[in-house]
Amino acid sequence: MKKLFSVFILASVLLTLGFIAAEGGTSECTSQTIVGGTIYQEDITNPIANANVIVTCNTATKEVTSKADGSYSVVFDCTECDYGNSVEVTATKGTLEGTESGEVNMKYNLLCGVDLNVGIVNVPLVPEFGIVVGVVTALGALGVFFVVRKK
Repeated sequence: MKKLFSVFILASVLLTLGFIAAEGGTSECTSQTIVGGTIYQEDITNPIANANVIVTCNTATKEVTSKADGSYSVVFDCTECDYGNSVEVTATKGTLEGTESGEVNMKYNLLCGVDLNVGIVNVPLVPEFGIVVGVVTALGALGVFFVVRKK
């Protein structure tokens, strides 16, 4: 009888420790954040494939390459990026670059007790105008010189 009682006490202690350990695991974060969108030029119907995309949320940064349809997505856990946080997305490809800001503003409660937060940031890429503006300015100045000289 003593042996059976000892086994029962041991089983109770082990079960209690198991429940405590399981309860301690639920205090961890139970949500993920997905930030995604489209990289495009001119309008959203002209997607840019293989653009280098850098997504920053709080202090966490993730880097990815846009797909053939211009889409990109990165996943953060809730300790890095959560619902309501601001997001900045920078994309570059060749001489094209663009930066847009957004917010993680959608929240979905999944059946398994996990929250899914979503932020969508579309980034238009524009050409660097440094060389173009320089050439146009030089040509404009030259044109003004000849107009003034002709008078």
